[in-house]
Amino acid sequence: MKRTILKYLILLSTGYAFLRLLHWPIGFTFFTQLSNLYVALTVLFQLILPDNKLLRPVKYTAVVSIFITFLIYLLILAPMMPGGLSAAYRQDHYASLCLHILTPALSIADFFLNDTDYPWKKRHILYAAVPPVVYFVFILILGKMGVRWGTGNMAAPYLFLNYSAPAGWFGWMPETASYTTMGIGVFYAVLAMLLLFLAVGAVILRIALSLNKTQHFLR
Repeated sequence: MKRTILKYLILLSTGYAFLRLLHWPIGFTFFTQLSNLYVALTVLFQLILPDNKLLRPVKYTAVVSIFITFLIYLLILAPMMPGGLSAAYRQDHYASLCLHILTPALSIADFFLNDTDYPWKKRHILYAAVPPVVYFVFILILGKMGVRWGTGNMAAPYLFLNYSAPAGWFGWMPETASYTTMGIGVFYAVLAMLLLFLAVGAVILRIALSLNKTQHFLR
């Protein structure tokens, strides 16, 4: 029971947040909601199949994703919100707090407590690049289907992925920076995203390897 309590709390946190966000269907195309859904489904499968160690690399990619969600919101998005950090995390009756603080914290704790007993290899860091690639392909498909985001009619949910902006895919036009574009080509933003995921993945994997060695030593 001690090993599963964090998983139930993750499901409770994400479940509450999603119920509070049903009024905003387009929100479920954002990386925040999808990363929370990803980690929730992963821990659900771990509860159903507790002896399946193949789920642990999947959990690794989910934890990297949810940590990116926590990091970007805390350092970049939340401070830009009217009312600052406090107002940002109170949105939708604290659904924002669940999505950006509680679920990430619980997921990371659950991973380090329960998922490090696995034959981790340095090559597993490459798995960390899978979620951003899958997400970007998903956004491209929605964009080609005619889905648009925000008042700026963007072709992507985030300004740095908005390939319909003047900078397009490979342009460098910082003078066009606005709430719909960073003024740089989407290619550079995607490359930066991949590097960020790999960097966070490297740190999490290093901790997992260290904990794994400690567990074997104590045995």
